[in-house]
Amino acid sequence: MWKSPSLSRKMNIRAVIFDLDGTLIVHKLKLREAKEEFLRNLRERLNNVVEFSPDSPIASILEEMSGEERMAAFKIMSEVFEPYEMMAAEVAELREDVIEVLEELKRRNIKLAIATNNSRMSTRLSLKNTSIEGFFDTVVTRDDVFDLKPNSQIILKTIEKLGVKAGEAIHVGDTVYDIIAAKNAGVRAIALVGGAHARELLESANPDYLINSFKEILQVIE
Repeated sequence: MWKSPSLSRKMNIRAVIFDLDGTLIVHKLKLREAKEEFLRNLRERLNNVVEFSPDSPIASILEEMSGEERMAAFKIMSEVFEPYEMMAAEVAELREDVIEVLEELKRRNIKLAIATNNSRMSTRLSLKNTSIEGFFDTVVTRDDVFDLKPNSQIILKTIEKLGVKAGEAIHVGDTVYDIIAAKNAGVRAIALVGGAHARELLESANPDYLINSFKEILQVIE
């Protein structure tokens, strides 16, 4: 486990917010295929002539638009991505030690939440198929905020629903977008290696903690 040198004072953590894909469950979403289909739909349905790369974050693509065009693009994105997310949810499996860690955090009376860019329907299916839906006090998806990480709106909505302050929460995610969203919301960020983004990329976003296994969360929140 790596800890940022800037962290000096003891934390009073009342809530842990988890990303879903790549964090709680093994990442199986065919992301590039979904992005390519989304970009084709943008060109065909909105006559969008801007050339975006499939490597571009979806949030960055949406930020290039505004008003009705942005809302239309968000709707197209959701329509395209949900079937891919549902397919991944059908075969969802937990990362190692997830149940053990969630049980221990609950034993410590820490509130648990999920903040995910996935749809509400696919998130529910993933949680059901992995039998962890009962652990969480609240679940916030893109359908609740009409926005995506790295925008912080989804994190802010989650801490609001949990009834905690930003300084009392910590976020666990496997991508740079998770780290940025958490930090912009004033929430400490734990980067978990082994998901969608490589260790070096996670380090470049300056998380507060960098962990190699899910179980190390319990070392952070003592």
